[in-house]
Amino acid sequence: MANYIVIIACVLVIALGQSLFKAVGNRLAGENLLYLFEDKIAALMLFAALASYGVSTIGWVWALRQVPLSTAYLFMSISFIIVPISAYWFFKEPLTMQYAFGVVLIISGIFVASTA
Repeated sequence: MANYIVIIACVLVIALGQSLFKAVGNRLAGENLLYLFEDKIAALMLFAALASYGVSTIGWVWALRQVPLSTAYLFMSISFIIVPISAYWFFKEPLTMQYAFGVVLIISGIFVASTA
């Protein structure tokens, strides 16, 4: 059970990283990457996003010691649900009925594949 908690935590941390990448992209709009030397907040957010990926990778490797990759990877698709929702809340990006339908398909797919 602890391995699945780590897997879900990895998915959440990856989603956080994606949101941070988007925030950095918004701050850099119209600028080149050298602007990171001027915008310390953007640089800090980029570092935090990269660090979240690093921490998540370590957790992922730890969980995969006990959980088959084919099972664990199913849970990575949860990020396709979390990231657009966070984009809606933090960046005012729209959610559509197609997205809602996709969420139902993803959850159904995880359920079917994980109970097989």
